[in-house]
Amino acid sequence: MVAGPEKTGGGPRHRAGRRLPSGRHGLSREDVASSQRERIVHALFAAVAEKGYPSTTIGDVVERAEISRRTFYEHFTGKEACFLAAFDGAVAQVGAEMNTVLDTLPKDDWLERVRQSWRAFLGALAGNPAVAWSLYIETFSAGPAVIQRTTAINAGFAEIFRRLHRRARRQDPAIQNLPPEVFDLYIGGTAERIRDCLHTRGAQALPELEDLFVDTMSILFGKPHR
Repeated sequence: MVAGPEKTGGGPRHRAGRRLPSGRHGLSREDVASSQRERIVHALFAAVAEKGYPSTTIGDVVERAEISRRTFYEHFTGKEACFLAAFDGAVAQVGAEMNTVLDTLPKDDWLERVRQSWRAFLGALAGNPAVAWSLYIETFSAGPAVIQRTTAINAGFAEIFRRLHRRARRQDPAIQNLPPEVFDLYIGGTAERIRDCLHTRGAQALPELEDLFVDTMSILFGKPHR
């Protein structure tokens, strides 16, 4: 099995994020807290990608983030709370990147919107291998709260494609009608392909899934474009 890319380097002394300079630095308390929180999240993803969620400890996180345990607990009540916050932050960031891309595209060009959505999403994962590994592999061992969050996020992605399908059918009645559950199946299938790619080829190969995901959606719409 090919490990997540962050598993191949770093080790216990790998540091995450940029530490603030010691002494007076002129930053507000809010800036300091934001920097600490960001380093904690980066450190958690790095540790989870390297060691797996069950084996990752608070000690691993604080060592990588170069903070004290007291500082960690000023931000999070424990490892699960930290992972949930990191999960939400990563999803929000990817979602913002996708929206930035989609805002530049015509709303009636459903095929290009599908393509650019996947291009932005897969590119973001490829650029953050520890995050990709943590979100797609380690969530299954992170407990029921994280699994429920994953299920909710997948449902949200499925709804995005359902809305796109409804808009496409209004513009082109030749596009076939589909049961709503088809989009849940589509998201589940793409997630499985992403996991397989992470296991076998690594995060850097994720963008190569773009054509498969776009072609599958085109076939579902009854409008194969190849």
